[in-house]
Amino acid sequence: MSEGRVTLTLGVAGACQHPEGMVLRHAPWRAASFPAMYALIEHPREGLTLYDTGYAEAFLRETSPFPARLYRWLTPVTLGPRTSAAAQLRARGVDPREVRRVVLSHFHADHIAGARDFTEARFVASREAYASVSAGSAFAQLVRGFLPGLLPDDFLARVDFIEARDFNAQGVGEFHRGFDLFGDRSVTLIGLPGHAAGQLGALIQGAEGRRHLLVADAAWTTASFKDNRPSHPLAGLIMDAPSQARTTLAGLHRLSQADPALDIIPSHCRFRLSACA
Repeated sequence: MSEGRVTLTLGVAGACQHPEGMVLRHAPWRAASFPAMYALIEHPREGLTLYDTGYAEAFLRETSPFPARLYRWLTPVTLGPRTSAAAQLRARGVDPREVRRVVLSHFHADHIAGARDFTEARFVASREAYASVSAGSAFAQLVRGFLPGLLPDDFLARVDFIEARDFNAQGVGEFHRGFDLFGDRSVTLIGLPGHAAGQLGALIQGAEGRRHLLVADAAWTTASFKDNRPSHPLAGLIMDAPSQARTTLAGLHRLSQADPALDIIPSHCRFRLSACA
C-alpha cells in the first residue's frame, strides 16, 4: 500500500458571491465570498490528477452573451489574472499537459470552467451527472448550472464514465459504494447525491496515514456538516434533489462525529485554503 500513497494540495481558482444565509441556514443575509477549490492529487505511479478545476477565463467568455449572462449576474465571480488552476500550475513549474486525468465531481460551471485548459487529460465523471445537465435546450442547461461550452469539444471521446466500471471498493461511513480510481485504494470515488445527480466525492489516503474526503458541494462549508446545518430552502431550487441533499449532509455530519480524524473538505469553505499531505 505504501506505493499508493498520494500527496494532496488544495488550490483556489476564483470565487463567487452569495448571501451567507442562502448557503448556511440561520446565518446572516450578508454577501460573502466563497472560493472555488480544486485539488491536485500526485500519485507516485499515476502522476497528476485534478479534482475539479474551479473557475477559469472560459467562464467569463461563456457568460458574456445573454441568457448565459444571467449566471454571472446571479453569482458574481471574482477571477484575477493568472488565477485559473492551469495558470497556478504553470507558476509552480508544472505544465498543464502533464495532468493525466481530471475528476469532475459534477458539472456545475464553478467545477468545470477550467476543463479546456487540460488538453492531454482524460476526464473521470458520472454518466448520471452528465446526462442530468446536458439534456434539453440551452436555457434548460443554464437553469441546471451547466454551460456546455466549458467542456472541450472532444469531451465525450476523452471521458471515462465510472458507470462503465464496477464499484469495487469500500466507501466510508454511510456511503458504502466506492470506485477505486487507481486500483490501490489510494483514491476512492464515492457517490454523494442530492446537490447534483451523480455527484462524486473522493476519499484520499494521504501520507503518514492521513485521510481526506473531498465532498464537492455535498456540504458548502465546514459548519454545514459539523453542525448539520443545511442551506436555506430557497437553495433547493438549484439542487437536483433537495431532500436527498439533506440526507447526504446528515450522513457527513454523523461521519464527522464518528471519525474525527477524517479531514472532510467542502469545495467552497473559505477556511480550508491550506495544503494537505
